[in-house]
This record gives sequence, structure tokens and C-alpha cells, in this order.
Amino acid sequence: MRIALLLLLTILISGCQNTQSPNTLGSVTQKRVKTNVTIADNSNYTLITQDPWSFIQNQLQIKIPDNKRIMIEKDKIIKNKNSFETNILRSEPYIYYIVNQLNERNMPVELALIPLIESAYDPLATSYAKAAGLWQIVPITAKQYGLTKNNWYDPRRDLIESTDTAINLLQYLNQRFDGDWLLTLAAYNAGEGRVQKAITWNKSKGLPTNFWALNLPKETMQYVPKFLAITNIIRHNDQYRISLPNCVYANSLVKFDLSEQISLDKIADYAGISLDELLEYNAAYTKKVVKGPYHLFIPANYAPALYTKLSASHLVSSDIIDLLQVQPNTIETKYTNADPNLTNNKYVKITDREINYYEKEHKRYSQIIYRVKSGDNLYLIAKNHKVSVSDLLQWNKIQNSNKLKPGEKLTINIKNGSS
Repeated sequence: MRIALLLLLTILISGCQNTQSPNTLGSVTQKRVKTNVTIADNSNYTLITQDPWSFIQNQLQIKIPDNKRIMIEKDKIIKNKNSFETNILRSEPYIYYIVNQLNERNMPVELALIPLIESAYDPLATSYAKAAGLWQIVPITAKQYGLTKNNWYDPRRDLIESTDTAINLLQYLNQRFDGDWLLTLAAYNAGEGRVQKAITWNKSKGLPTNFWALNLPKETMQYVPKFLAITNIIRHNDQYRISLPNCVYANSLVKFDLSEQISLDKIADYAGISLDELLEYNAAYTKKVVKGPYHLFIPANYAPALYTKLSASHLVSSDIIDLLQVQPNTIETKYTNADPNLTNNKYVKITDREINYYEKEHKRYSQIIYRVKSGDNLYLIAKNHKVSVSDLLQWNKIQNSNKLKPGEKLTINIKNGSS
């Protein structure tokens, strides 16, 4: 939706602060800003624009297991509450669009916590694995979902492009793992292949295949419990004396479609915003020049002045666009819609005793990668490693045992103590 009546409304509202819980001492000075944004007559739209974090809180239905992995992650957050509150406060410009997109697609809105874990809501963040942007999308995922990077533009750092891609990926993974959101989150972090391999291994040992029973990379073993710990803290922030942002829609981002190339430095001058702040919202433009998709993001309270300047120079090709009216860019899949309730209620009673048992079972085995040699066959390989041929077939999804090739790699799970 274009923002009609742009110059007819001028509302004084308060800027984003941390909401003080009843147990938190001190007062908050409200920052007053002006906006010219009209609000649509839609209940969810209004709820999201009024207070996105309260909207998230009210949607949380998940029951959090009481186990050591979650407690460890929760304790880390509580001990570093100032850092946590700073990171979550950084969500303000982006949270409206992300929550609305999840809501429009009937996806769990608490998935908006993923950028908090992945990038601390910093679109400029880059990982050692070359993941980039709010959602930390890796190059191979970007390629699979049609995000084409060039010398001027990296769509992984674009709010709309990266959010669409991340939600499409999450939807696919959830359907791939039969609606299990904990496996979905694990696969988002470790990759679907790694999670499937862990499931296959557990099946071969007669172990359960839920997240808590799997042997996954250390980062992933912490990632899902951290997500659940944050969910629990968000839901009961008063109990943990954690302040949530009280965001204001005037500081959310709106979109401009531009008619030609322009430097972000000039945009910052037109709008009266610092270049550093503008760069955060438009991190996709790696050369600090709007070139490529020719769209620009800026907080709504800066939009009227910028629109006037850009219109005078014939640089805009549309009115100001409210991001909450941008339609989801979904992908066609053969699967059904995801369950909007992020629940692991069937695993809520998994105890530390069970987790300790799974960990003990995993330590009984070591996984090696064997490179097939000339003259090898599955019988000899299985015999030499004291495993069965059927295990080799299952672990490596081999359908024709007569087609082993020298140099081919086989995964073998060896019982510790065997030689």
C-alpha cells in the first residue's frame, strides 16, 4: 500500500525505549519524534505497529522443556542481560516487517528471534563461513534461492530479499522434517544434510530421532536450546527482569523506489540522517550507491523530507511504500503449509536423564570417512571395520553395492574400542 494522505497527518509519538518491567528500577525518558505515516484499518496490522514485541509475546504457546541445555543458555543470557537488551533493541527498524511477513504466511512469529541469534539484528554482520546479513544467509543458499550478488549489491543484506529467502527456507525445512520446528531450526543452523545424517544414524542404533536425541555439531546443540531459552525469557521477561523494546512505528523502515542511481551520501544529506545509520538500513549497497534494484529503506520519520527533496529532483518513481503492505514473495512447493504454532510439546517431558543417555550412546561410536580403494567391496570394508554391510548401505544410502568407485567416500560409524 502506498501511504496516501502523507502530508495530512503529523503525529507526535514516543521513540523506541526498553519497556521497564515492574521489578526494574529507574525511569525512562521518552524521545519525541514526528511521523507522517498513516495506519491501515486491520487488527493484526494495528497490533504489530503498536507494539511488535507484545504481539510476539501474545503469540507464544510453546512449552519449554526443563533440561540442562536450555538452562545453560538461559543463564548465559541473564548474566549478560545488558548485552541482550542492547541487541534486541537494535531490532526496531526491521521487526515490524519480519513479524508481519511471518504472520502473513501463517508461520510462527517467534521465528523473528532468529536474526537476534544469527546477527544481533545487524545487517552488516558477516560470519567466518561468509554468511551475511540479518539472517546470516550463506552463499550456497543465496544461489539456490536466486539471490545474485554483484559488485554493487548483495541481496543477503537487503531486508526484503533476505527475509523472503529465510522464510522460504524455513518453510521448506519445516516441511522437509515433517513439521518438527526444532529439527527445522537445527537444519537452518547446520544444514538439512547434516541433520538428516544424524537422524539416519540414530535410526540405525534404535535411538529416537527428535532433536534432543541427535548428535549434531556443538554450535547446533547450543543453537536450538538458545532459541528456546530466548523464547522463554521473552514470554516471561518480568520474571527475569529483562526489558523488552517499546518500539514506535515511526522508526520502522519505509521503502522508496528510485528512478536512477544516487549515492547514499546524498540521500543522507537530503534526509538529515547520518550516513552510518543510513548504511545500516541499506547494507546491501556495498559501494554506498543505490544501484541495482533501485530501492531505498529509511525510517518513516525521515521519509517526508526526503520524499520532497527526491521528488523535486525527479528521482522517485512511486509514493512512499509502507513495508507492512509488501506482499510475501513465496515459492511454490509440493508441501502443505507450515504449522503456525512452534510447539515441541511432545518432547516437553524429555529429562536430563534421557539426554545424558543419548550423549552416552553417541560417545560409544566414532564416525570416520573411508575412501574406497581399487579392489574394495562392501563386504571387505564392513569386515575390516567390524560393521555390517546393511549398516554401510543405510549410512551411505547405497542402492547398488556393485557400483563402488575408487576414491568414493563412505561414512562409517565405528564402535569405540573396536579396531
